Amino acid sequence: MSMPTSFLMLQAASFGMSVLDRFQTQRDQTAAVYAKYDQAQRQVATNNGLNYNSKIHLNEVQMLETEKAQITTTMLLRAIRSADATERVLIESQGGNSTMGSGAARLRNLQRQGSEAVNRKDFNFQLTLNDLNRRRKNIDLETMSANNRAFTGLQTPPGSTGLVFDVAGLAISNYSKVGYYTSSDGNIKSRFDS
Repeated sequence: MSMPTSFLMLQAASFGMSVLDRFQTQRDQTAAVYAKYDQAQRQVATNNGLNYNSKIHLNEVQMLETEKAQITTTMLLRAIRSADATERVLIESQGGNSTMGSGAARLRNLQRQGSEAVNRKDFNFQLTLNDLNRRRKNIDLETMSANNRAFTGLQTPPGSTGLVFDVAGLAISNYSKVGYYTSSDGNIKSRFDS
């Protein structure tokens, strides 16, 4: 039994269209994967920019806090020197040995209180610096987390091996349609056997 040429051409056209469809599907899937990668890269760039801006802000805060601490220290040291000078004038104006002992104690007490005030101020400044450093670390951790979220769920582009096997499966399927048929008695027969 001879197979009509029009049937073979129709099957060949069908096979060709299916192959083209598979190629286009792979191109579309590849483009979609790369679009998601591009979107993730843009999000990471935005996250990194926000990180940078946040750190610039914290650096400005640190500069202002440092300047404030420096002014406060200078003011404290001036107040200590002024109080010391005032106390020395009082001691000199009172005169006498018994007064000198209590005056010296007042001077020591004044120096101790001034030193404690400077130390408290330095301690508070150190706490502020530690807080700013923790905030920088938190910004880095938040950025890393956001960047990880941006890349979560990304797929690799489809490989050409899968496409080759898909086209081979189509070829086998089309050959089966063209080369075999079911006879009226229900048996599968080859179209190429005469």
